[in-house]
Amino acid sequence: MKLIVAVDERWGIGKDGDLLTSIPEDMQYYIRTTRGKAVVMGYNTLISLPGSKPAPGRMNIVINNAEGCVVPGAVVCDSMDQLLRLAACFEPDEIFVIGGGSIYRQLMPYCADAHITKMRFDGDADTFIPDLDELPEWQIANESELYDHEGLQYSFVIYHNSKPLPLPAIACERNSAMSAYFRKKENTVFSLIDCEGYTDAFIKLLRAYYAPIGQGFSAKDTAAFLEDGSKSLEQYLKDNGYIAAFEDFEKLRKQFDPEGKYPAYSVRVEKAQMDEFIAFAATHSAAEIAKEYSV
Repeated sequence: MKLIVAVDERWGIGKDGDLLTSIPEDMQYYIRTTRGKAVVMGYNTLISLPGSKPAPGRMNIVINNAEGCVVPGAVVCDSMDQLLRLAACFEPDEIFVIGGGSIYRQLMPYCADAHITKMRFDGDADTFIPDLDELPEWQIANESELYDHEGLQYSFVIYHNSKPLPLPAIACERNSAMSAYFRKKENTVFSLIDCEGYTDAFIKLLRAYYAPIGQGFSAKDTAAFLEDGSKSLEQYLKDNGYIAAFEDFEKLRKQFDPEGKYPAYSVRVEKAQMDEFIAFAATHSAAEIAKEYSV
């Protein structure tokens, strides 16, 4: 794993449940570094995000031991043990710890790298992480020049951990990058065929495409995946209808109509139209749907 965080001179990261300050360039650095990755956070960090919703463009993993916790758009783990087992299913460069303080402290020993924005000021913080400069296993691998934002100086520093703790051994395959499922969807034209059962299957796939893990993946679901152990998390989520890529629509068409004998229509469905489209499709034929949503 890796971690990413901004710290002040005393390695403080927050106060009263909020960031110490906001530096636009630091936010852009965070976006570039974590875009398309899996991000691990505690429940309080989730609540602090805009709209208290999972971060867009990333696979969100939330640690919360409340029984039955479900977070739409996110995977939930109910313990650190479960989280570590799930983290082992990712390539090391594909998963970042993003907060808060307790989560950083517990997972830091398992992280191979730390992306630290060092801010040269005292933010009067009440939440801290360990000072990596005082830990012998952590060494600076790269440091940027000193930048300035409205009088506040800062730099971007990458630390490397020479002795990260090993993650648990796993039976399932590691994930490839999963960014395709969570980034902005550019393909909006789909093939709709007039075949019994196809529209229902198409709607299920459309939900997974535009709203990955939309209904949430609970800790019980995570436990079931880890117990299964026969496939990667990516494949498990696809097989169970939680995520979908654009090419999956073509696979669905071939599954229902391998010989191309059914009438086929091209329909345009934007993400903002999804709910409206689903409601219309529930009571209309393929031809009527195609007429209403013609390309």
